[in-house]
Amino acid sequence: MKTNIFLIGMMGSGKSTIGNLLSQKLDIPFFDTDIEIEKIMDMSIDKIFNEFGENRFRMIESVFFNEYLKADYYVYATGGGIVEKIDNHKALKNKGICIFLDCSIEVLNKRLKNEYKGRPLIKNNHKNKISDIYNKRYAQYKLCSHININVDNHSKEEIVDLIIKEIKDTNN
Repeated sequence: MKTNIFLIGMMGSGKSTIGNLLSQKLDIPFFDTDIEIEKIMDMSIDKIFNEFGENRFRMIESVFFNEYLKADYYVYATGGGIVEKIDNHKALKNKGICIFLDCSIEVLNKRLKNEYKGRPLIKNNHKNKISDIYNKRYAQYKLCSHININVDNHSKEEIVDLIIKEIKDTNN
C-alpha cells in the first residue's frame, strides 16, 4: 500500500494520537497539519484565529494542506475544519484513503472538558459549541471519507488495528 492516509474528524476525536501511532505501525511519516501550521506561522492556532479570524485560518490551512500533498505516502492528521473548504474534498477523496474518526458528542465533551480554553472555536460555551460544530460538519466528514471508524469504545491501539484492517480490506 503506497498511498496517503488522511484522518479527519472533530477536535478531540484522536486524529493526532491515532495518526502518530498509525505512522509508527506502518513505518511511514506522520504529518499533523495544525502543528506544521503553528511552526510555519510561528504562533499557536489560537493566536492565528485571534489575529486573522477563522476564514483566514481556513484559507491558510487549505493552501498549506494542498501544497504539502505533493509529497506522497504520509499519515496526515488534519485539522477538524479541513472539510469546510470544498477544494479540500477532492484532495481527501482522490489523493489517498480518507478515514473519518467518528466520535460522539458525549465522548468529545468528556475528552475536551479540560482543553477547551486552548481551542478557539469552543472557548466560550464549549458544550454547545462542540454540538454546533459537530452538527455542521458531520455530513461533510461522511462525504469525504472512504472509511468510517467509530472511536467511542475502543482503545487507541484497537483503533489503529481497525484502520489497518479496513485499509487492507479496501485494497483487496
